[in-house]
Amino acid sequence: MIDWQIKIDGNYPPGWDQHRDGCWFPDFDHQSYLFPFFDVGDSPIDPYGGTRFMESDLRRLREHLRYHHKAFEAKPDSWTVTETSGNETIVIRLERKKVLLVIGKTLEMIEYALANGGTFIFRGD
Repeated sequence: MIDWQIKIDGNYPPGWDQHRDGCWFPDFDHQSYLFPFFDVGDSPIDPYGGTRFMESDLRRLREHLRYHHKAFEAKPDSWTVTETSGNETIVIRLERKKVLLVIGKTLEMIEYALANGGTFIFRGD
């Protein structure tokens, strides 16, 4: 799973716990669906390595997530998305609560990072 953390001057904020304070997609279905909503930086997020979002990337991500937040709030408790490629069909099951938790936590992290001169580090699996 991809997760993202805040770094300030190359270090985690004081008292930062990567397992509690960072954010991540709750499962592969949510990651597969939500990833494009997050991949809005000047450089694409590398799902297998580290990608840094600087101030301009964070501002763009914030506006992008704020814009889509209302649409996710209006979704039913759960819904499915079907993706077809060639002869393969994949059904992704999503939960509004999980989507809103990831977006909400990310927006909080963005505000903290911007207020403290921080960046996001996206870490892949």
